[in-house]
Amino acid sequence: MARIAFLQSFWFEFLGVMYISAYLKAHHHEVQLFIGDRISRLVDEVLDYDPDIIAFSCSSGNHQWASILAGEIKKKRNIRAVMGGPHPTYYPEAIRQPHIDFLIRAEGEEAMLELVETLARGESYQDIENLVYLRDNQPVVNPLRPLIEDLDTFPTPDRQLYYQYRYLRKNRSKHVITGRGCPYNCAFCCNKSYKMMYQGKGRMVRRHSVERIISDITILKERYGVSTIRFDDEVFILSPEWLDTFLEQYTRVIGLPFSCLIRADLLHHDLAQKLKQAGCYIAYFGIESGDDHLRNQVLKKGVTRDQIVNTAHYLKSAGILMGTFNMLGLPGETIKMGFETVALNQLIKADYPWCSILQPYPNTELEAEAIRDGYIRDCDHINTLSSSYFNRSLIRNEHSRELENLQKFFFLAVKFPFLTGIIEKIIRFEPNFLFDFLFQITYAYRYMKTYRISLLRIASYALRMKSHF
Repeated sequence: MARIAFLQSFWFEFLGVMYISAYLKAHHHEVQLFIGDRISRLVDEVLDYDPDIIAFSCSSGNHQWASILAGEIKKKRNIRAVMGGPHPTYYPEAIRQPHIDFLIRAEGEEAMLELVETLARGESYQDIENLVYLRDNQPVVNPLRPLIEDLDTFPTPDRQLYYQYRYLRKNRSKHVITGRGCPYNCAFCCNKSYKMMYQGKGRMVRRHSVERIISDITILKERYGVSTIRFDDEVFILSPEWLDTFLEQYTRVIGLPFSCLIRADLLHHDLAQKLKQAGCYIAYFGIESGDDHLRNQVLKKGVTRDQIVNTAHYLKSAGILMGTFNMLGLPGETIKMGFETVALNQLIKADYPWCSILQPYPNTELEAEAIRDGYIRDCDHINTLSSSYFNRSLIRNEHSRELENLQKFFFLAVKFPFLTGIIEKIIRFEPNFLFDFLFQITYAYRYMKTYRISLLRIASYALRMKSHF
C-alpha cells in the first residue's frame, strides 16, 4: 500500500482529483488531501502525513505554485512529485519545472495507479503510458493509452476526500459531471488539441449511464444534504436521447434544482421547457464576444448572433435564469468591440453575465495565432500566465489597459445600461484598487445568486481565496 498526498491552493472540490482518489483507494492505496496557500503550513502537514508521493492537479497559471511547494517539501524529505491536469497534458515541457519528477497527461486514473504501484515495487516506470519524465535532462513523452469507453468502470468520485474541511463539507451545492469530452473546436480551448492527441484511440465524447449518475446524486442527496446540483459537462445538452432519459429519471428520483452549461446553437423551445420542468433554474452559455468577427473568426466559436438572441428568448420563456460567459482582451480587439460584448448582453438581458480576461493557454489554436501575429511579446508567456482570469491580459495591444478595466465594470455595465457612458470614461484611468474592489463585490453577488449560497459563505470563500483575486 502506498500513501499519496494531493495538494491544492484552491478551496474547491475538483472532480478529477476525486475520480483518481477513488480509483487509488479501490486498489487499496491511502489518499489524503491538503488545501491552503500558506506553504510553510502545508509543508508541515504533508510531512506529518509522510506520503510516498505528492500530487498536484494543475491548470496553466498555478503550476508555479506547485513547483515551489514541491521544492519546499523536498528540502526536508525527498518525496516524488507528480503533476497532472490540463497544464502538463498540453504542455509536456512542464517536466522541466523544478522539483517535479513526473507528469501524467490526460485521463489519469490508470496511469496514476500504474505509477504508484510501479514505484512501490521499485520497478522501472519508463514504459508507463501517459507518463512524462526526464532522461538525461531531456523530456520523454510516452504514448497515450486508449480512452476508457465505459466510464461506469470508474468508482464513484471520492467526495469524502474533501470533507475533512468543514467549509467544503457544509457546501450544499455540489458539482457533478455526467461525461467526458467535447466535439467542438473553439480556438481558445484545448479540446481541439485533445482530439488530435487521441486520434485513433477511442471515442472522444462519452457519458456515464443514466443509472450511474442518478445513483451518484442519490448518495449526495441522502448522505450530504445537498440542495442544488451543478452539472459541469462542457455541453450538458449535447446528447438529446441520453438527456431525455436522464431528465425523466432525475425529475422522478432526485427532484433537486440544478444548473448546467449549454450551447446557443443547440437549445430550442421544447428543450428549454424540458430543462425547466426537470428543475433547471439557471443555464450558462458562452457569448465570448459580441463582435461577430472576434467570436467566429478569431475564437472559432461557431455561434451566430441570432442563435444567442434566440437562446435567451427560449430561456426567458421557460423561466430559466441566464448566465453568460464573455471575454475581453482578445487579439485585435478594440474598445468598440469590447462594448459590443456589453451591448449584446444588455440586449438579451443576461441575468448573471460573467467576464474574464483572455488567457492564451498552451497548445491552443489561439495561442499559436497570437504568437504568429505578434500579440504575445513574451516568449516565456506560459510562466507568466495568471492563476486567475481576472488580473491582466498577456495579449498586448494599444487598448489592453482599457479592456482590462472594462472587465472590472462588465457586470455593472450590463445590469445598469445607463452607466455605459460613464464607464466609457472611467476605464481610461489607470487600474487601481477601487476598480478591483468593485469587481470583487459584483463577482461575489453573482456567485452568491447563481450558487444560492449565503453572504457569510461568500465572505468565508473570499478570505480563503484572497491570493487568487
